[in-house]
Amino acid sequence: MARGSLGIEGKVREQGQKEAEVKKNVMSLLAVVLICFLAVIITGKALAAGTWSYYNLTVPPFGATMITNNLQKVYTGECAVDSISVGGDYDLWAYLELLDNTVVSTKQLINDGTLVQFYNTASAGQSVHMTFQSGRTDPVNIEGIGYWSPDTP
Repeated sequence: MARGSLGIEGKVREQGQKEAEVKKNVMSLLAVVLICFLAVIITGKALAAGTWSYYNLTVPPFGATMITNNLQKVYTGECAVDSISVGGDYDLWAYLELLDNTVVSTKQLINDGTLVQFYNTASAGQSVHMTFQSGRTDPVNIEGIGYWSPDTP
């Protein structure tokens, strides 16, 4: 009788281990599915928000300009500049241009902490860059730091 009960105990223990392993596998699968789901949501929001590009540039004095890197527009319509800082007590003008330097937006004045979204005539698929310009009477180099997007995020 002792031998038979030992066999049943072993089978029950083995059954419990299999159930624990199945439960562990199911939990792992659920974790992977949840991570994938969150990744899809985050990626979707990032794509819907458009592309933000960091800029850190120094604009020469007396109305000179500096341009950012080129990005491709995803949508026709607005663009945006999210300025972190502009050097000193100065302002910079920001506007969107095509690669051939054709201006396709109005000029927007930016300073520390400015977020501007403005209309441009560039079409989806066109490559553009943001241009920053100092004031005509600004006698110093002006540093600008922030983010810009060819589309409204």
